Amino acid sequence: MKHTFIISCICSMMLFACKKDEKIGPPAELEHDYTLPQGNAPAAANDKIQQLYNTYGSYFLYVFTQKDFVWVPSTGGSASKIDTAVLGKPEYVMDMLTFLDDVWLKFLPESFKKAQGIPYRVLLADTIKTNRGPGYPPNMQYLYSDYKVIDKAICFAGMNDSLRRMTPADKVKRKNVLTSAIWAYYLQNKIVEIPASFYKLTDYVTAPAYPINAINNPANLEAFRQRGFLPGSYNPVSGAASEWYYGTYSWGTAQPTDANAYILHLTTRTDAQMAAYLKYPLIKQKFDLLVAYFKSAYNIDVRAIANATY
Repeated sequence: MKHTFIISCICSMMLFACKKDEKIGPPAELEHDYTLPQGNAPAAANDKIQQLYNTYGSYFLYVFTQKDFVWVPSTGGSASKIDTAVLGKPEYVMDMLTFLDDVWLKFLPESFKKAQGIPYRVLLADTIKTNRGPGYPPNMQYLYSDYKVIDKAICFAGMNDSLRRMTPADKVKRKNVLTSAIWAYYLQNKIVEIPASFYKLTDYVTAPAYPINAINNPANLEAFRQRGFLPGSYNPVSGAASEWYYGTYSWGTAQPTDANAYILHLTTRTDAQMAAYLKYPLIKQKFDLLVAYFKSAYNIDVRAIANATY
């Protein structure tokens, strides 16, 4: 009897609900975060931005607010608010889109671009500047950057007439700077990952001998290379290599730092620049492993990015 009563009640409730013959109506449309086209860029540029959004779900914005530029999740810090983005002139939007395609997007397969390979927001600015604080002369008040990563967005500077005056060498140099930032963004957001097989090739337990210096400690540097380690960066002016291992305190992050060093070389150092390093068997093994991995896992030819000329 108890079961019969419960079932009867449920049926009565369902019948009562169904008696209301109300039309649901068409589904409400979700509002877009930004309205396209944004402004007075040439029609071809606005059409390209619309096509990028339609295809990849990413906004390429040349009109945005300081709030857009410094936006971070509520858990983030406030340090980014000292940065300022200066908007570029709309007449250079197509130049910027073409540049970004030449140094970035054309190297990515469609599947990767649709799977977070392009951030949700790509901000196009003339200048990104950081206030250095009080005490500097007016002409030295700011530090200038080529890019800024803001959570799930990247802002690129340089949308100005420099795009039309850029030499092939300038373009390669700028490509490498932006490529490093973009791939750091991919790694940080787990859009690409380093395979476990890469780490298994290296001893991350025993710290290398220190200091590592080509002039005063060539034996330590040679041992560092023999163990499969590459430089962490290069001086933008002199081109001199800088090793990422600065002592025992830096050994605690050896694995991710090693991976970042390889990403730098995979995506920005040409075959000619890599030749001396690839003479070391372990470096070559780790390098070739990652080249093959990114090709098979993401269909990205990282060496095409590094060797690109203009």
